[in-house]
Amino acid sequence: MVELFLWRLSRCRAGDRARRQVARLWRSVLADLLATAALEATAPLRRKRAVAAHVQGRIRPERLSTRTEDRMHLLTHDFSTALRRLRRTPLFTLSAVTIVAIGIGANTAGFTLVDAFLLRPLGYHEPERLVHVYQDSDDGEPSSTSYPAYRDMARFTDVFEGVAATSIANATWERESGPTAAMVEYATASLFPVLGLRPRLGRWFTPAEDHVGAGAFAVVSHWTWTRKMGADPAVVGSTIRLEGQPVTVVGVGPERYNGSGGALVTDFWLSISSTPVGGPFRVRNLERREDHWYDVMARLAPGVTVAQARGAMTVLADRLATQFPELNRDRRITVFGTDEVRIHPEVDAQILPSATMILVVVGLVLLLSCSNLANLLLVRGVSRAPEVAVRRALGASSSRVIGLFLCEALIIAAAGGIAGFALARSILLLVPELPLPMTGTLDLTMDSRIALFTIGLVLLSATFFGGLPALRIARMKAGFEQGKARGAGGGRASELLRRVMVGVQVAVSLVLLVAAALFGRSLVHAAAVDPGVEIDRVAYLQTSLSRRGLSPTELAIALTEIADRLSAIPGVTGISLASRLPVQNVGGSSTTVIEGYEPATGDEGAVELLVSTVSESYFRTLGIPLRAGRSFGAQDAADGAATALVNETAARRYWGDPQAAIGRRIRPQAQPDAWIEVVGVVADSRVRTLTEPPTPLLYRPLDQAPLASPYLIARSEGPAEALVQELRANLDSIDPTLPVRAAGTLGAHVGEALLAPRALALVIGGFSAVAMLLASFGIHAVVAFSVASRTAELGVRVALGARRGRIVGLVVREVLTTVAAGLVLGLAGALAVMRLFDGLLFGVRGLDPLSFAAASAVLVLAAIAASFLPALRAATLDPVIALRTD
Repeated sequence: MVELFLWRLSRCRAGDRARRQVARLWRSVLADLLATAALEATAPLRRKRAVAAHVQGRIRPERLSTRTEDRMHLLTHDFSTALRRLRRTPLFTLSAVTIVAIGIGANTAGFTLVDAFLLRPLGYHEPERLVHVYQDSDDGEPSSTSYPAYRDMARFTDVFEGVAATSIANATWERESGPTAAMVEYATASLFPVLGLRPRLGRWFTPAEDHVGAGAFAVVSHWTWTRKMGADPAVVGSTIRLEGQPVTVVGVGPERYNGSGGALVTDFWLSISSTPVGGPFRVRNLERREDHWYDVMARLAPGVTVAQARGAMTVLADRLATQFPELNRDRRITVFGTDEVRIHPEVDAQILPSATMILVVVGLVLLLSCSNLANLLLVRGVSRAPEVAVRRALGASSSRVIGLFLCEALIIAAAGGIAGFALARSILLLVPELPLPMTGTLDLTMDSRIALFTIGLVLLSATFFGGLPALRIARMKAGFEQGKARGAGGGRASELLRRVMVGVQVAVSLVLLVAAALFGRSLVHAAAVDPGVEIDRVAYLQTSLSRRGLSPTELAIALTEIADRLSAIPGVTGISLASRLPVQNVGGSSTTVIEGYEPATGDEGAVELLVSTVSESYFRTLGIPLRAGRSFGAQDAADGAATALVNETAARRYWGDPQAAIGRRIRPQAQPDAWIEVVGVVADSRVRTLTEPPTPLLYRPLDQAPLASPYLIARSEGPAEALVQELRANLDSIDPTLPVRAAGTLGAHVGEALLAPRALALVIGGFSAVAMLLASFGIHAVVAFSVASRTAELGVRVALGARRGRIVGLVVREVLTTVAAGLVLGLAGALAVMRLFDGLLFGVRGLDPLSFAAASAVLVLAAIAASFLPALRAATLDPVIALRTD
């Protein structure tokens, strides 16, 4: 402005006119100065008035949007700049997106699994008014309820607005494509009204269908209707065949309710009048208070609290204990709110540890991915130090520099999130193919909640792996010389941050490797367990005669004829029948009074005993030796005295010695005069699982308790696989209408008992392998960058005569120092985490030293391998070229 004034002054001519020109010039200059000063002085006040005017609507908003538009323009510019830079480095971008996709995909898949079982909203109407009601088991734990007790609960109309009962079972669904296993749920007419649900099509059951004899009716679940029936509306009114019996479909269930199994889809709800489909025992248990087969839910009456409902059920429990002391003495009735129970207290207790393990594992994988990528971005950012220095020299603030790097991280995270979501879908498609210890279909739908979870992971991971490098890089001082000096390695602080990230990766990898080692060893121990039966060259087949409606005597004759026909197959050396297979977590049990035995509960000798009904040849076929007394024979016919055998564990627990058990008596709790004599003791065999402790088991003779759905067990001189086909063919020749509900070799069946530990070991092992690869990749990248930044130093060392081995040792030793710190952190984390999962392990403790040592050794070897190539490259440097490059 001074130069302008002097120039204008030099243009003025001499004389009066010149003086007037000079005076006008001074006046204009002073006026400009005063106006500018006034504007500067009143600027804050004018801004406040403008804002107030905008709030009061006196001016257009566009006048205040300039700053927002500028910010949006800068943000758009930063994103486009970051996108162009990522496009110029496709290899880095692809690697970064892949790392993020692995972390987000694993977490999305893991969360979907846990959400399906424990978190997904069930769609109930006013769920705060719904409660679960359980009768206690003989062990004093909340269990299922008898149907007569359900009817007693339903009479508390002043407490409950409605009460409903359900019972899950398996059935064979006969379709045109062949027989299909289906999960069915027997339900009372009150179920949907209690839950506040309505069928998608058709109707629900009526109260008249809560009684046997009204016919067989089904409501198909929406999931099964859409995926197995093509969403055909004509299904309402059609007839399906379950267990060989016609059942009329009267409706289609609501869209967001799969049944009481949560993620395990119920294919059909069956009315109580349909219980004959399940066999005569299903009909009998409707009147038997000793058969606890039903789960009960109730809707509280208006104004009634959960505490009041608990008080009412305590009154009912006391009344039942008085009316039926043999069955209900000391048996409580427990009430839970829907926020306390997901599926069933016992089932929830089994699912929760596995769900926690899954979330911990996938969370560690995400932490590993983010720390790995943070390291890579830090290395990449340090190499861009000159660029950052130029931006700072041109006036860019720290927030602008941080924003630029965060934009780059957000683009990587967003791309990784999309790829991770697709990866999670692929993983979930493979879940049904995993050896999971469950039957039925899982509903693993990825809805909007899962998408929001993935978006949250994208933002969280971008903040983590983008924020740390951005903050560090933004602190670099401006200036070309300083940028050049720090651009090589970023200084000690950057080097320390990189080493910390490597240490985190090592620690996370060690926790996962320790988990893999523990579950691997647990699987090995479980596979080495002796099942207690001879499984070689043994096959089985299960059929059902329930559709014939035979009396017990007729049923016994039919089973004997089938066994005789199958025993005539060439090569068959033994044939037997049983109600359950060894190592099978399904089967009947009975509340049994043992004469002379006083359990800790003081319930007059009543215990819950697992029961297996077998033919007299069962023990010879499976090679189970007799320890005391005798086995079953002709004297154990239907018209003979009631007899039983027990295994060694039962004999020692209840009578102290196998010999002492012979001649003792037991009886069903509900039948005071139905005494059964123990005539023999056989060796123990695994009853439900391979990893269970020795379990008491009661054997009853087949002639005294005929089976409607027996297992036919055969031993052959040849391969068991061929025997399976022979059994199928011969059963079809006996009666083509007899269904085959299950068939296979006993060896494969026993192997299925390892499904749970095998699946867990497979998942943990896969994630630990991914973790080790990511950690190795991160170590390799950091060492390679460190070698590149120390080119001159290493060149000088070589020029001064340092041997290659010394250079390699120098680089590897520095890596191992960082790895050692990570190992210490990882060991501490593994010690804290693994002890929580002792209940999931067999034959090994969570603090197993061998597993910790093996995992540490594997990780150290992986670190040495990852750092060896960059170290070898450093040892082969040409000193002249190294100094010139620097």
